[in-house]
Amino acid sequence: MPRGFGPGKNKNPSRRQTQGSLSSGEQGSPSTATLLADSLALARRYQQSGQLVVALRLCQRLVHAYPEDFEAHCLLGSLYLQMGDPRQALPQLQLALHLRKDGIPAWRELGHAWMMLGNLEEAVRAYGQGLALAPQDGELLLGLGSGLLAQGNLPQAIAVLEQAVAAEPPPVYALASLGNALMLSGQLPEAETYFRQALALEPTEGRIWVNLGHCLHLQDRLEEAAASLRQALPLLPRDPQPHNNLGTILQEQNQLPAAIECYRRSLRLAPNLAETHWNLGTALLTLGQYAEGWREYEWRLRQRQADYPTFAQPLWMGSPLGQQTLLIYAEQGLGDTLQFVRYLPLLAQAHPEAHLLFRCQQPLVQLLKAHFESPHLQVFSEQDPLPPFDTHLPLLSLPQRLGTTLETIPARIPYLSSLRPDALGIESLPEPSHSTFLKVGLVWASGRRANLELNRIQRLKSCPIELLLSQLQMPGIQWVSLQVGEDLTPWGSLFEQHQVLEVGSRFHSFVDTAAAVAPLDLVISVDTAVAHLAGAMGKPVWVLLPFAADWRWLLERADSPWYPKLMRLFRQQVPGDWTGVLEQVRVSLQGWLEGIPKSPSPKP
Repeated sequence: MPRGFGPGKNKNPSRRQTQGSLSSGEQGSPSTATLLADSLALARRYQQSGQLVVALRLCQRLVHAYPEDFEAHCLLGSLYLQMGDPRQALPQLQLALHLRKDGIPAWRELGHAWMMLGNLEEAVRAYGQGLALAPQDGELLLGLGSGLLAQGNLPQAIAVLEQAVAAEPPPVYALASLGNALMLSGQLPEAETYFRQALALEPTEGRIWVNLGHCLHLQDRLEEAAASLRQALPLLPRDPQPHNNLGTILQEQNQLPAAIECYRRSLRLAPNLAETHWNLGTALLTLGQYAEGWREYEWRLRQRQADYPTFAQPLWMGSPLGQQTLLIYAEQGLGDTLQFVRYLPLLAQAHPEAHLLFRCQQPLVQLLKAHFESPHLQVFSEQDPLPPFDTHLPLLSLPQRLGTTLETIPARIPYLSSLRPDALGIESLPEPSHSTFLKVGLVWASGRRANLELNRIQRLKSCPIELLLSQLQMPGIQWVSLQVGEDLTPWGSLFEQHQVLEVGSRFHSFVDTAAAVAPLDLVISVDTAVAHLAGAMGKPVWVLLPFAADWRWLLERADSPWYPKLMRLFRQQVPGDWTGVLEQVRVSLQGWLEGIPKSPSPKP
């Protein structure tokens, strides 16, 4: 957080004499008061010229000679802060405020010290106490707003920062902080406005360029976002973040080699930056460079520590298990679990004496338990008590531990099937008629997330259902909606118009989903768990992908080595263009229909 160079002159001195010498506030000895004032002014000049060590030594002598001078203690605290030592600053600032409780500069610096130490509660308290004395102080309002923002209190942070930017003149960092708060609350155009106002006042502030780039990225304005980050690069030559952020934008533009180079530059500046390693891993995996890609992908465990359980037992690194018990646990989404659960039999085969525990999401337990549970493998829910174990591993680390390459992807299909032939999905499907040749399941929307960035990814992966049905409407197809997690009420008339059979709203678990998929001829889905379920069941599945698809779909391929022969990939050629994708699907559907006999085959 930006800070002033130091407090102003003490205009309300105390009148206390100590050991024959006078403090700066002593009216009886002009020579002593003048000497102190001159020394403080000299220390500030050293501070402003960057000679911080010289200024610090001078201030240390001053507080020793004048232990009850407010300005000396406050300036010494400010210098400690500027030198990155808030612990040394705290006692100086607290002593200054003991001498003068109305010392506004000291309240500012005390708040900054607590912020640097990560004690947000004390920081907010210090800024608030200063504001009780100076309610219009822009720096204190900025500090309080920043503290509230760090606490996650967005509404109150925005309200306080709006007061800060109303100050005359508005602190430039208040404009930027208000932009950050608005961006986090999803008010992206408003946030952009404040970032640009801040840059108009301080065009050389690289961090604001980085934040503007992030705001533009969230608005899908990738070229502008990249331009903003390129403005930041020369202003922040030692900062790895602009390189990382530019890499993510280039990756979304499918410029993978350029993105990888950005990530490597970021890592040269900060070799242990987990976020960049993880991004590098996804870029390498997208290119099929699995050996290095899986290694880099392991950094997700550090980048997203809050999403992974913490155990006293060690992480399994791939050594022989013997008779040990290994806990494997699902991570990320349901689709990830369905795709990578194929590794459990391989693991059991490689370690026949080991006992394996697999903890997965509740909607998958019944399905996976029926297919994978054995005397050596127990499947249970995330809500169930955790049995004893010796070592542990998240599910998506298995490809790295087992040395998976592009050529050795385990692709024995099917590895899942329907459990209930009398499930609701099947009994709801009509018998084929002479005018119906294909039964096609549809999933058009990816699940919504609370996180702003994740929600954007889900939005980019989703295809409007009205567009999908209008583009693919043709005789000879019975559409079946497998969509879950959406309020389908608004689509009732649309489903009726296109004669869509809706069964997804009745699913309680993936046993129901699998039962509904089983009698279908084809599943057409965006990148969701149902696409993985259909592929794992050996069902023909066509996946509609955004321009920059997830790493598991590789780059530019129309097939998937994870689901060979059964899965087709239809990719956007232009970001956001689902119409072009659906035109390709329509042509393929028409070709399939033309190859089907004019009367339905008898059911087995």
